[in-house]
Amino acid sequence: MKGRTKDTKIVDVCDALGNPTRYRIVKALRDHSVVSCCDRLEYHENAASVADVMAMTGLAQATASQHLAVLVAAGILRREKRETWSCYFLNAAAIDGFIEDLTDELGTAALSREGGHPRRG
Repeated sequence: MKGRTKDTKIVDVCDALGNPTRYRIVKALRDHSVVSCCDRLEYHENAASVADVMAMTGLAQATASQHLAVLVAAGILRREKRETWSCYFLNAAAIDGFIEDLTDELGTAALSREGGHPRRG
């Protein structure tokens, strides 16, 4: 992730969250609504395994793994290996950073419509 520009990071997160299944996975983790079958995870950790995502979405293992890999690559999730299991956690700092960066980059568009700043031509 180092060396990427702010614009690249924003686009990567938007691309990742633009897929309805990936967005649903992130929301389920945020809402603590993923039921885990993995005995490597505690309820308070609010994490998911590939099997949990498969159960939640009905996707095949390879497809669920691919969706999780895209979310990890975008920085939205972090992956932690526990024995032979891969566990996925929300990366709250990255999500907050994305929201801040997006607001910095595009937030003035709303102000321009509201008369807060003159439009730039």
